[in-house]
Amino acid sequence: MPPRKAPRRTPVKRRKSAARSKQNQLPVSLLFVIVLILLIGGFMFLRLSGEYSETPQPIAETTAEKPLKTPDPKHADVLSAPPLPEKKENEPAKQPEPEVKIIEKTIEKTIEVEKPIEVISLPNAVKLFMFDKRLDQDSITIKNSTVNLESDSEKNAKGLETDLKKYLTENNLTITSEKPLKVKDTHGEYTLTFSVKPKPAPKKEPVATKKEPVKKQDKPVVRKEPVKPAVKYTAKMALVIDDCGYSVPLAHKLASLKYPVTFAVIPYTPYGRETAKIAKDSGNTLFIHYPMQPKSYPEFDPGKGAIFLNMPEALIASITRANMQYFGMTLDGANNHTGSAFTESEEKMTEALTYIKQYTPRFLDSYTSGSSKAFSACRKLGMKCAVNSTFLDNEEPGLVTGSDKQNHVHGQLVAAAKKALSNGSTIAIGHLRNDTVAALPYSLAEIEKMGVKIVPVTDLMY
Repeated sequence: MPPRKAPRRTPVKRRKSAARSKQNQLPVSLLFVIVLILLIGGFMFLRLSGEYSETPQPIAETTAEKPLKTPDPKHADVLSAPPLPEKKENEPAKQPEPEVKIIEKTIEKTIEVEKPIEVISLPNAVKLFMFDKRLDQDSITIKNSTVNLESDSEKNAKGLETDLKKYLTENNLTITSEKPLKVKDTHGEYTLTFSVKPKPAPKKEPVATKKEPVKKQDKPVVRKEPVKPAVKYTAKMALVIDDCGYSVPLAHKLASLKYPVTFAVIPYTPYGRETAKIAKDSGNTLFIHYPMQPKSYPEFDPGKGAIFLNMPEALIASITRANMQYFGMTLDGANNHTGSAFTESEEKMTEALTYIKQYTPRFLDSYTSGSSKAFSACRKLGMKCAVNSTFLDNEEPGLVTGSDKQNHVHGQLVAAAKKALSNGSTIAIGHLRNDTVAALPYSLAEIEKMGVKIVPVTDLMY
């Protein structure tokens, strides 16, 4: 019999211990993954905290003791940018907040300086008051330091006084006394009085008297054509004499000239109608010298029948009708008396010429202002128009003697004739004065010798 083998106990024990060791040990791959995750997490933590490859500095250390290092330009955007917020799933995108702009404004502060109050003189204030009330300027009488206003009745006089007091106070004039009414301006103190116009005396029936034989009326003067000199005319000139109506002898003297002239007569003058008749009877041209507001108003008053810038169109129409009917005869044309302010308004000139056109088709712009719109308004209305180019007797200060003034008029006429020779024609305006009329016969004869023909102004209006 073969020998009996002993049982193997040792191998069995080893298997059990190996199985137990396998259960207690982790796999190597799992350990590698855990280490890798820890390294990556530490790296990301250091990078996001800005301390990558840098040794952290103590908090108490100051920049004076050890300056901070300049960050690497490559990582400047990462280091300076704030951490991005985590975006949750299904969360709507946030709209960018609007950019806030700060706008600086400069506020300018204007400091107003008080201007001294202008005080109008009392006489001028009264004239303006009467004008605003549409009252007749002839009812004012100014003598030394007394101003009298005339009314139709006692009731109207009291009402006028009350309104005038209020008007003067509004214009910064000082009332120093109520009875009598005294007012002070920069020139002195004035006393204002109010009176009632006397009622006209009743007409007496005429006493029968013997009839006197009727005198034969003088035949109108027929103008004789001047003897034409042996001169070839190459230009034309018209002569207009303004401010007619104050002197009958000068009007006759002007009418006796052998040259055609234009009488420009101011309405409501002492001899306006008589002068107009002299002009017509002598075969000359008759114009109304229409008063219009000057820039110097109220220091210079253009007189009765004047039109002003603040007048409504209806009033201008009424005044124009009265001015034209004053003459009682056909007028050949019109030109402005003063009017340096009125003629600068094309609107007001259009209103005035619209009604002037109903009585005469012609208007001459006296050209008292370099900004006059009168000619333009005249043309637009289809009238015959012209513009003055020379004033003959607006003398410079210092011309006192008659001979000096006549020499001045002669020089102006010669200058006007030269304009005519250059332009073909011209219009000159003078005034009804002794020295002006005295200079005309000789001067006009000399101008004709220059080849300039003296013609009526209507021949040069188109």
